[in-house]
Amino acid sequence: MHRFSILLVIFFLPVLTPCILAQVIPDNHEAAFNTIRTIAFDGRLEEAEIMVRQLVKENPGYGDAVVLLARIIAWQERYNTAIKMLDSLLIEQPGHEDAKIARETINEWLQSSSDTAALPPDSYVIGAREGGGRPEILNDTAAKALDIHLGYNFDTFNQPYHRFWQIFRVGAEYKTGIGPVLGTVNFGNLHADVDNGIVKTGIQAQAEFWPKISERTYAWLAYAYSPFAYFPRHRAAGEFWYNLNKGWVLSAGASYYYFEQDIVIPTISVEKYTGNYWLSARTYIHLKDAGTTSSIFLTARRYFNNIDYIQLTAGAGTAPDEPWDLAADLDRQRAIAFKLAVNKKLSKDFTVKCSVGYSREEYSYEQRRNRFETFVNIIYSPPR
Repeated sequence: MHRFSILLVIFFLPVLTPCILAQVIPDNHEAAFNTIRTIAFDGRLEEAEIMVRQLVKENPGYGDAVVLLARIIAWQERYNTAIKMLDSLLIEQPGHEDAKIARETINEWLQSSSDTAALPPDSYVIGAREGGGRPEILNDTAAKALDIHLGYNFDTFNQPYHRFWQIFRVGAEYKTGIGPVLGTVNFGNLHADVDNGIVKTGIQAQAEFWPKISERTYAWLAYAYSPFAYFPRHRAAGEFWYNLNKGWVLSAGASYYYFEQDIVIPTISVEKYTGNYWLSARTYIHLKDAGTTSSIFLTARRYFNNIDYIQLTAGAGTAPDEPWDLAADLDRQRAIAFKLAVNKKLSKDFTVKCSVGYSREEYSYEQRRNRFETFVNIIYSPPR
């Protein structure tokens, strides 16, 4: 009899689970909405759908919940169902702007569904130059919130002298209705076995902004200033992305650095979303008096849900790719580089991104060295 009871529980558990999940919805409908959205962003779409359906049932006039339900359904690639749901909402609430935006976005997903993934959007767009970002992720930045960023990276080589360059970062990201704003303070520390030994520490202040321009276009703007000789005194950068049909995205931009001279490094990229993959080909062009040089970097990223991914980058050429300081990069002859990156949501409040890189570069004629780098960034999102 005891074994029979266990079998009955196992058999009916899938049926009972939706009922159990529905009971965890908070009594306050706004609190319930935030809870469900967090669950959806964690990639638990089926669970979130059950909960938001219950929320809509208990609050039939709650348009924001209907929009969230439509998005969750669309993220599961049931686009037509989501569009019909939004059409019904717009008949009852014709002025619901979020519903209009969601319908337009989901309709684009429907048109390109044979080639593009419709994973739930990230809740932040940090590191666009490091790995790109889906244009639709900016649709969910209307909720204002403050995230804390802590970061560390180092870059080191041993030829023709030993250099260990590290940066500690602390920053805050504020989500606005048109895109996130990030302010960061960077502390650079240099150890070098040259000129009787160098040990220097300095500071850099940096601001970044990811504005959403339209449903198909978004941008990245950045400026940094530092009185420290081993950071550029001024660093300004910008890039513009345009989302084509069928998962193709084009971008163009440039970075400006000022040390003792003006340095400009334009960049262009072609990106492709297909299934759970994001692919990118990016080139950097170094404009200088001795002649123009370039490099190309190929990146493949595999998404496991809306936030978690693993990424591999391979590059070759002479132009630096987004350097923190250019002193060790400007005169190199050529280099090949590889980088492995992982982005992982550890819990409801913490997300971590880390990467390791290796490059083999010719720093002088027929003189080569090994170069290593690593990067860790932790994002803390306090409870809303």
